[in-house]
Amino acid sequence: MQQCRKYKFKPEKVIVFYIANGLRGAILVNRNRPKKRRKLKRFFILIFLALVLILACVGARNYLVYGRLFPDTAGKQAEDEEPDPAPPEEEPEPPEPEEEETEPVQNPLDPEKIYLVADGDYLMALVTKQTELGKYAPRDIVPLPDEVCHEWKYYLRQEAADHLMQLWEAAREDGIDIKVISAYRSYEVQTKLFEEYAFHHGEEAANRFSARPGQSEHQLGTAVDFGGTSEDKYQSFADTPQGQWLAEHAYKFGFAMSYPPGSEEITGYIYEPWHFRYIGVEAARERKESGEVLCEFLLHYRQQLTLMP
Repeated sequence: MQQCRKYKFKPEKVIVFYIANGLRGAILVNRNRPKKRRKLKRFFILIFLALVLILACVGARNYLVYGRLFPDTAGKQAEDEEPDPAPPEEEPEPPEPEEEETEPVQNPLDPEKIYLVADGDYLMALVTKQTELGKYAPRDIVPLPDEVCHEWKYYLRQEAADHLMQLWEAAREDGIDIKVISAYRSYEVQTKLFEEYAFHHGEEAANRFSARPGQSEHQLGTAVDFGGTSEDKYQSFADTPQGQWLAEHAYKFGFAMSYPPGSEEITGYIYEPWHFRYIGVEAARERKESGEVLCEFLLHYRQQLTLMP
């Protein structure tokens, strides 16, 4: 009442307004006060309404963004703070690779003894100066076509002959003319051939480039001597187109060079770039990848060998 008397307001002219959000205030209205007071009142009303509008906008924004009128500052702060990284797990040390135990290729044969090959039909039969075929003769030899043979008629086992024709046709497609100059030889033919070489060159020399009877791969019916259009079939054959093509592609058709360069101490025979033996496509590929001499490669295969009486 004292405050009302000080400003000359009558109590009945005081209007109290309650705002819906819980705020409470009062606006004193005096109809008889000067216009200056009225302008001031309007100014405060506008400010009040502006504040209300701002609060309403902020509340609406918070509701849309956070789903509530007032943001969860504690939760936001927790989101902003990166969690402490978990201590890195110690990576287990990789196990040391186990060394593969590979048995060295060793000749299991007694060098002082001669063995007999029990099964000459076996494509992997080991035929060397130590392992003989006796008088074995293949039962499925077939004649080779005339266009493949050089002058004479030659024979091979059926499977070897089929793959030989595939090799010959592939070489022809590459412009290479390959001829067969020797194939299957019986025990009797090999006997006469070695005796002739020994007579002209001496037995010791003949033993380096010709097999004794029973020790020749030609007796298997799967070995071939290749040549070109010329008569030359010796070491210079490696430098001919035929020799180069065979050295690169023969394995694809199941043929392997039996006596490669530098293998005389292993095989007992001089380098023969013309002499190839059919052992099967897969085996020929494995032999090429291994880099082993053919007789070393064949030691990996279990064979039945018996001592010669």
